[in-house]
Parts: sequence; C-alpha cells; structure tokens
Amino acid sequence: MSHIAFWVVLRLTVTGPVTSVPSINRNSGFSLLELILVIVLLGVLASGAGMLVSRPIEAYNDQLRRHQLVDQAEMALRQIARDVRQALPNSIRLDTATVAGGWALEMVNTIDGARYRDEIDSAGGDFVDPADWLDFSSADVDFNLLGTLNTVGNGVLSANQRVVIYNTAPTDIYQDINDLLGSGIVTSAATTLTVSTDVSGTSDEHHINMNPAFQFTQQSPGQRAFIIDGAISYVCNPGSSTITRYDNYPYQTLQQGSDTALAALTGVESGRVVTQLDSCDINYDPGTASRGGIVTMRIVLDDSGESISLLHQVHVVNVP
Repeated sequence: MSHIAFWVVLRLTVTGPVTSVPSINRNSGFSLLELILVIVLLGVLASGAGMLVSRPIEAYNDQLRRHQLVDQAEMALRQIARDVRQALPNSIRLDTATVAGGWALEMVNTIDGARYRDEIDSAGGDFVDPADWLDFSSADVDFNLLGTLNTVGNGVLSANQRVVIYNTAPTDIYQDINDLLGSGIVTSAATTLTVSTDVSGTSDEHHINMNPAFQFTQQSPGQRAFIIDGAISYVCNPGSSTITRYDNYPYQTLQQGSDTALAALTGVESGRVVTQLDSCDINYDPGTASRGGIVTMRIVLDDSGESISLLHQVHVVNVP
C-alpha cells in the first residue's frame, strides 16, 4: 500500500495540472484600422505640403501675368505717344462712334521739319538771291530752309512726301492733300520735290525745288515747314481684344474708323500692338495754338482674371 501511495503522489507531483504556454504568432501585422489611420495622416501631410508648394507657384504665375500685361500696355501706349508727338500740327482726328466701346485715332506723320526763308537776308548775310526765299503772293519754284533737314537728305522726294505750311485743322489737310480743297497748305501730288544743298559763303542751307511751281497761300507766324510721308491710324477694338496700327495707306478724305475699312485700303500695312484688351477710353483736347493739346488714353488688359489698367497723357504740339 505504501508503495502504491508513493507512486500516485510522485505522479501528481511530476505531472501536476497542465497549463498552456503562449505561442509566437508568425503571421502578425498591421490591422485594417491602423492602415486607414496611416493613409489619412499621410494625406493630411501631403495636402499641407502641396499648399506650401502651390501657393508660391500661383503667386509667381500671377506676378508674371501682371508683368507681361503691364509691359504690353506700356509698349503700346509709348508707340502711340511717339506717333502722336510726330504728328503734323492739327492733323489728329478721332472717331469714337464706329467701333463699339472703342475708338480710331488718325494723324499725318511728319518725318522732318525746319523754318523756311521768307525774305531776303537784309542783315548782310550770304543768301540774297530771290530764289532763296519763298514767295506767297504767287506760285514759286524754289526756296531755302534756315539750315538743313535732319533726316531728309538730298534728292527727289517720294510721291507720298509732301511739304506742309500752316495747317490749322484736320478738315483742311485731309481734303487739301487729296487736291479737293485747294487751300494752298500742302504741295500737290503732281508736284515733284527735290532737296539739294545751297552753299553761299561760309553757310549752307537746304534748298527745295518744286516742279511745277506751287503757291503756298498761308504764312506760318513761326516760318514752320513740315515734310510729311503718310497717315497713321490706331484702332482700339474691345470686340476683338486688340489695338492695331495701320500705315502706308492712301490719304483718306473721310476717316476710316474700323479695322475692316482700314484693312481694305490699297497697300496698307498693319500690326497689332495689344492682343489682350478688355476696354479702352480716349479723349482728345486740341487746345489752342499757344498751349497745344492733350490726348488722354486709358486701356485695361486682362489675362485669366488678372487685369491691369494704365492711364497715359500725351502733349500735342499744334503750333502750325
């Protein structure tokens, strides 16, 4: 009995109650919830980083558009201003009715000018020949300028190049230049003009010969003579978002105030100076001979919602 009892106790002692030992799970990983949280956090971080990068890029693109619009507007206004300053006095005319919301500006371009000699040099100078001064009482063949021209050299002038003395209104020059008025302010299209250098003593002057003879009837108080070479027009058309320059076309008695009318003229040359126009305004005050006039222009350009507005004023010398 004692041996049996000892064996039972030993068996219970050695074996005892069996307990389970935790095992290692070789297939453990992230749960679905953890993956979703990681994806959400990465999206938030990427969105913030994208905003940090995109905002400076957008600001740069906006600034670049503004810069390009300002450059385009300034170059256009400077080109118009340059032509206005070179315009023959009292030749600017403006049409604000033909193009809806726009305008057409026309002027006669001058390429040179000087003071003409209108009487004998009584001070004992070098030029005492009657051919040296301009006679206004009858048709004259030739006359001298007080000095020399800056851009026009010796030789026969082209058919478009004419001499103008004392133009006082646009209605006069555009009619007289087509030989319709006969007011004697611009040489006829049939008159050939030849420029040469007249040397007398120690001085030299440019001499202008007119063939056939031509009579200027209006004397300029300042003895001012201008050489012109054609008309220039600008058409501001908000409908096509453009401002276009036209030149090299025949002188027109009536102003052509639209792109279509000007583009149809013989020999016309054109070029767009503005291509992103939103709106444009203009005002021309011809002023008086003593104080001149002013052209005031305002143009608005737009590109993808980015717009700029420029105002420009040009002084017009209308002293004939």
